Amino acid sequence: MANKTVVGRLGNVPEVRVAGSKHVAVFSVAETKRKFDRERNEWVDDFTIWHDCEAWTSPEAIGRLERGALVIIDAEERDGSYENRETGKTVRKIKLNVRTIGVVVRDAPAPRQDSGDSWTSGGTF
Repeated sequence: MANKTVVGRLGNVPEVRVAGSKHVAVFSVAETKRKFDRERNEWVDDFTIWHDCEAWTSPEAIGRLERGALVIIDAEERDGSYENRETGKTVRKIKLNVRTIGVVVRDAPAPRQDSGDSWTSGGTF
């Protein structure tokens, strides 16, 4: 399937599961599309797309991310469709197999107060 890059917020704390001899992190990401409202002269939220994701690389590290964290993921789309047991109809679903994930720092918390330590104060090297 296709490659996809998504920037969005974690919908929950990633769950690390055991799959045979490997571990996988399972989580969802909410990607909110925005549009420019010319009448208000500002960007506004349009709609949100939820992505079901699984990551087979570094699942323990991904499992430490917090709900609501702004992340960017590079993933491959794959078909996650299934047949509903009650209705017998096929439910179409696309899952993302995450290759890379990173935390976006534009919403990073304010820096801590200077402790006088050259490692945290930005002192000379």
